[in-house]
Amino acid sequence: MSRDIVKTRPPVLSKMDAPKRADVSRGQTKYDLAQHTQPLDRRSAVGVDFQTTLPMSMPTDYLLGHYSEMSGSAVAYSESVPVLEEAAILFASGQTEVAEQMLSGAIHHQKLSTAEEIAWQMLFDLYRITQNQHMFESLSLDYANKFETSPPLWPETTIFANTDTRSDTDSGTPSIVFPAKLDAGIVKALEKMHLLSAKSQSLKLDFSRIEVVNPIGCGLLLRSLKNLKKTGHDLLLVGAQELAEKIRSILQVGRRDETEAPWLLLLEVLQLLHSERAFEEASMDYCITFEVSPPSFEAPKVNVTSSFPEIHIPEDDEFQDRFMMPAFIEGKVEPLIKQIVAKAEVLNPLVLDCSKLERVEFSASAELLNGLAPIAGKRGMTIEFRDVNYLVMMLFNAMGLKNIASITLRKH
Repeated sequence: MSRDIVKTRPPVLSKMDAPKRADVSRGQTKYDLAQHTQPLDRRSAVGVDFQTTLPMSMPTDYLLGHYSEMSGSAVAYSESVPVLEEAAILFASGQTEVAEQMLSGAIHHQKLSTAEEIAWQMLFDLYRITQNQHMFESLSLDYANKFETSPPLWPETTIFANTDTRSDTDSGTPSIVFPAKLDAGIVKALEKMHLLSAKSQSLKLDFSRIEVVNPIGCGLLLRSLKNLKKTGHDLLLVGAQELAEKIRSILQVGRRDETEAPWLLLLEVLQLLHSERAFEEASMDYCITFEVSPPSFEAPKVNVTSSFPEIHIPEDDEFQDRFMMPAFIEGKVEPLIKQIVAKAEVLNPLVLDCSKLERVEFSASAELLNGLAPIAGKRGMTIEFRDVNYLVMMLFNAMGLKNIASITLRKH
């Protein structure tokens, strides 16, 4: 179930109402809700310098490049609720547990007025997306007791895909998407990769989300890649070249670290990419650093291909009147923007169907705003985000996308 978006004002808490303060950026479980009634400092929330993006207070006519006659109905949520916006930004930044704690604290401890329903629905969406049915059902009981009405139901066939594994809709190849940090936390993804490898001879390994690597994660991934080579699996690698560059960034010729794993993973990835020249250069650096004989290049005996991150958008007749957004918007958004621009040439109003959209990465939302602003600036052009989940809606509200498009919530 859902309600239409309504205007709300940020709540004002007394000192007696405010829980104890803690540092949200450190992922602690307690926080001072009163601080979120002040204007949100997004740089402190996610560690991103917003000088590289458009200012949040930028007026609509500046975004569009001229005076805009956009009516108020195009703004889905015109007044901010800082605590909910920050929770949406944390979720978009991959800090799911902190976002969950913040939303749970908001619905139980803060007076949100008419935004209260939105907070509950954001938490329901979070549990759906993270596949946490137990917490979803527990929240449903609380919801029914509080509002004396039926809560949202856990979908029999969950429309939200798992954030770590997906299927290639074109080829049916099972796909494993690695998280932003290549560290001990990839164990879950590797376990799923092991299960999928037992069912399919071909796998798609998507490294495009990886931003940070450390020796432990390198060692875990190295072991898994070697096992896949032994079992003769065909591989489609996405973002492997970028992964190699990130591994290089933590290496230094002549410096012996506690483990050789990052060096060996770099060499393994370069072999999988058929990059013999780059392999030989890295091999010599490895030889100098550890005073060993340089390993020789061995071309993969299995079928290994690589590609850049792509966003699959269905193009069948069913979607001629709208543009179907992908389940995830993350990483490089330029290919998606190009497809939207092409659709805008033949479709007005430009309806962006978000019924399958689960999560928009924080940095990607800023790029999406930059990409859509010129489209919205065309005379007579209107943009509508349709069937948006509550977490994405609140992120769009915080990032200013409400200023260039209308936002319609998904019906639960």
